[in-house]
Amino acid sequence: MNPMPVVMYLMGLDAEHGLLEALGFAKRPHPQGVGSSLYLGEEAVLHSTGIWYRGVLYHRPKERFYRAFLPPYPPEVHPGAEPLPFAQGLAHLLPFLRGYEARVAALRGEGRGRFLRRLPPGARRHLKDWKAFFPEEEGGAGE
Repeated sequence: MNPMPVVMYLMGLDAEHGLLEALGFAKRPHPQGVGSSLYLGEEAVLHSTGIWYRGVLYHRPKERFYRAFLPPYPPEVHPGAEPLPFAQGLAHLLPFLRGYEARVAALRGEGRGRFLRRLPPGARRHLKDWKAFFPEEEGGAGE
C-alpha cells in the first residue's frame, strides 16, 4: 500500500494555499536552488521531492525510504543513506502524517474530500491506499 503520491499532492496544495507556513513551517529557498522551496519544521523538512522526518527520508522520485542525514536536502539523498523497506519507512512517517492531517483539518475546518475528487491520474491510482491510512480525513465540515 502506497499513500505517498496522494500525500505529496495534498502537501503541494497546502504549500500553494499558504497552509504550511500557517502550520508553523518556515519557507526557505532550497540551498542549491533546486525546484520548490524547503519548508522547515521542528522535526520535519518538506520539499516537492520528499519528506524528511526524524532521520527518515521519503524520496518521491524513486518512491523509496531511507534512513538519512540532512543535508543534503531533497531531491538529493545523502550518500550514506540506508535504504529502508517501504513498509518500515511508511510506518515511521505515519505518526507525523496523521498529526499533520489533523492539524490541516483543524486549520481549514474541513476534510480533504473536495481535493481528493480532483487528484491527477498519478495520485488517483493511490487514493484507495490513502483512504486506508486516513479514513477520517476524507470528509469534514461542508463535504
